[in-house]
Amino acid sequence: MNWIHSVIMGFVSGLCEPLPVSAEAHRGLLRHLFGIESEGPLFLLLCHVAVLTVLLSAGQLELRRLRRAAKLQKTPKRRRSGQLDLNSAGTNRMILGAAIFAVIGGVLAVSLDFITRRLWMMTVPLFLGGLILWLPTQFRSANRDGRHMTAAEGVLMGLAALVSAVPGISSVGAVTAVGSLLGADRRFALRFAWILLCFRLGGVIVTDIMALAGSGLELTLAVLLPAVLGAAAAAVGSYIAIQSVRSLTRPGGKGLADFCYFNWGLALLCALLFLLV
Repeated sequence: MNWIHSVIMGFVSGLCEPLPVSAEAHRGLLRHLFGIESEGPLFLLLCHVAVLTVLLSAGQLELRRLRRAAKLQKTPKRRRSGQLDLNSAGTNRMILGAAIFAVIGGVLAVSLDFITRRLWMMTVPLFLGGLILWLPTQFRSANRDGRHMTAAEGVLMGLAALVSAVPGISSVGAVTAVGSLLGADRRFALRFAWILLCFRLGGVIVTDIMALAGSGLELTLAVLLPAVLGAAAAAVGSYIAIQSVRSLTRPGGKGLADFCYFNWGLALLCALLFLLV
């Protein structure tokens, strides 16, 4: 894989991770178009680290609130230095039950990557991914957040992250859609999906490190440079995606519903390429 392929692959991968579309499916499609067998373990590791870094940087304020709420929850009421943020406290309860499923989903996604090796195999999960995003549009939206949602509902959203281990089903899309079906405000559901995405990427990064350690890859300049360029492009792509989705989910924004048609269009494209090639 040359540096041009690395930059394109990295940018598209970083762009898709925070969006309700499958990064794995897009990488698989690009591999078919570029005639590439594999991106390489170093490229994947650096790209995943880059996306995780951008997500953590963009969510610094949210993470501080969660940490502060967790600290206050452990402190007796009479000794608390401030008022407990019930939204953040409820979110912490949901994370406890959901994070493990997100991590498992990330680990499983690596072992299920063989699905992206066959275009026809990606059409079904891509169609299902679009259907998952379409379903919430058929029900009335609500405005629940961490103050009103339960740990059990957090587990259900975590199970959605686990299901998204199948390439073609987006973790962000599945978690946000399930949250919306449970009555969560779409902005809260999206933020929670990004939190679970961080855990998912943590699981993926562990498997990437293991794959890199077992590959016996020599870190020459010819190998390192494309991987670093791809990671930089992934960071730019993920930043653009986060800012774009934030604008879509603001009051009066279009929301994420239109992404279901994007998933269906991508499924159709994979089917056509399979029939033509």
